[in-house]
Amino acid sequence: MKKTELSWLVLAAALALFGNGCSSDSDSNDPDTNGDANGSGSTRSPDLVMITRIDDVTGFMVTADVDQDTDVDSGNGVEVSPSSGLMTQGDYIYTTGLRDNDKVTKYSFDGTLFTKEGEFSKGEGVQPSSIIFVSDTKAYVNTLDTPELIIFDPVTMTPTGAIDLSAYALGDGDNNPNATSGVIRDGKLFMAMAQIDTLTTFRCQAGASVLIINIESDVVEKHIQDDRACFSGLLEPNQGMIIDEVGDIYVNNIASHGYYEGLSAGFLRIKAGTEEFDPDYCFSVTERSFPELPGGTASYFYRAAYAGDGIVYGNLFVPGLASDPPDFVNDRSYMAYRLNLRDQTAEQLDIPASAAWSADTIIHDGKVLFGRLTNSGAGIYTYDPSSGTLIGDQSPSLATQGSPVWMSPM
Repeated sequence: MKKTELSWLVLAAALALFGNGCSSDSDSNDPDTNGDANGSGSTRSPDLVMITRIDDVTGFMVTADVDQDTDVDSGNGVEVSPSSGLMTQGDYIYTTGLRDNDKVTKYSFDGTLFTKEGEFSKGEGVQPSSIIFVSDTKAYVNTLDTPELIIFDPVTMTPTGAIDLSAYALGDGDNNPNATSGVIRDGKLFMAMAQIDTLTTFRCQAGASVLIINIESDVVEKHIQDDRACFSGLLEPNQGMIIDEVGDIYVNNIASHGYYEGLSAGFLRIKAGTEEFDPDYCFSVTERSFPELPGGTASYFYRAAYAGDGIVYGNLFVPGLASDPPDFVNDRSYMAYRLNLRDQTAEQLDIPASAAWSADTIIHDGKVLFGRLTNSGAGIYTYDPSSGTLIGDQSPSLATQGSPVWMSPM
């Protein structure tokens, strides 16, 4: 299926059809005087923060105690855009505007109250996305609609510089390589590039693309490319790159969300001690057969959470579960999977299929938390890897008001 004009809903939901081959956070909603977060009483010890989506324009940042809470109310959360990005670092929570606004915002949470600690904007329409923290006083944030990495101080929330990436854009007349996800290894930032034509069509203009940047000098030292896959990383908070215990980096390529035929999705590897794509490794999604799925194929792997020993949890988008044309709210087309990146194996998990808005995955206290909007309800579905079972059967272990879009441990 070929799309030539896609909405922001498509990017935020990251829906896809058919692919193949591996050859607003408003000032009126400042949280400075919010009451008990989620109204669950002072005995709670929240250890998880989420952004939940009520509708296309309304969302809340809320907290939960994963062990105690069985439901979370949005009433005393902080109202934010449902398209905001969410990350935590140390004692602080950070949001990014993505396609909704141009702000990077820092919050603290004292167990009861959210407090906005700082905020900056590098210009209207820059669309900040992923934050990669270097130290207590230095971080990078990519911008979706400008060809740069912003450097800022997370303590003062002040921009301190920027790296111009325009020289590394691939494609006719394009000066934006579309920086996405990054990891740091050996004093270098490995930054994935989507290399798409526009933020409305998402067509790959080149294969896999990663910049290697010295984090001391902020100089781009190398640009590596590989034609076996395309669209490296995700155009949303930092879940498109994985670094394992031995230092191998796995780059997730999502091939334009599957909207164009002939593009390849899957994982490529940059082995420890090297700065090139491994020519002997390509874990294809689009070339692999999935006989257990309707239609027998998948388009790409979405929102990966690394659990150690080469194991990653997340979701496959399944074209055979999608409407034609897709129904971005009502389709349940994301299936939970466990991948072994080293052995290149895939195992479907017995967890209900999710709609596009809720397909986040994190590791938390030895469990895998899947944020989902399913026919059984919206909320967090908790998977126990040690027993191979879903806690709470086929219903959420923690129900949410609205669907959980992003989650992060606190």
